Amino acid sequence: MAKPVLVMLRLLYFSLPLPFLAVCVVMIALDGILGNVNPETVDRLTLVRVMQMRDFRQFSPEMIERLTNRAEQEFGRLSPNPPVFELPALEKNVHAYFQAHRSDQQSYVEINLTLMAEVRFCQWMREYNTATLARKAELMSGITENMRYWQDVYFEYLRSLGQPEPTLAELAQDFQRMIDAFKEDATPEEAAEIDTFAKEMSRALFASEVQKSIMNFLPGFR
Repeated sequence: MAKPVLVMLRLLYFSLPLPFLAVCVVMIALDGILGNVNPETVDRLTLVRVMQMRDFRQFSPEMIERLTNRAEQEFGRLSPNPPVFELPALEKNVHAYFQAHRSDQQSYVEINLTLMAEVRFCQWMREYNTATLARKAELMSGITENMRYWQDVYFEYLRSLGQPEPTLAELAQDFQRMIDAFKEDATPEEAAEIDTFAKEMSRALFASEVQKSIMNFLPGFR
């Protein structure tokens, strides 16, 4: 009887470090996500996990701008590898659930995307407001292309979850909520400037949608 007990004690003794080793492995794996982040060198998957698991409100404005530039380089309109939504069934169900039961309590992803959108919005606004009239038309054309690109990415994400595309009215409401978030800590003068530029963007996007609808409609007459 003593021998089996002795074997069990030995197994227990040698297995004691295993939980500690498991924790160490997990911490090493998360180091690039929860530790120091270098936006210029972070890989694609780690960048996504950082956006999911870190609160960008804890970062400096300079760090948020660097992460915004890195995300646009990796996933933006000019990226050679745009986002592809091929989620495992379980993860897809989780995404679909939270998409259908959105609450006022925002996730880190939603908070971070709003902060990154604000960085890019303010950059566009500053450049647009100081540009010549001819340059403004060129800038707004590029802004519209970027906005339509991200709208298409969002629609593709929803389709991957089997969710319906939002209506133009719902998109307009989402856009206004985003603009209102940008104005939360702004002075009255800054808020007015944000509103003015947002209206310029809305007009350009509306004109772009009208043109797109006309181009889709015309082939039927050919």
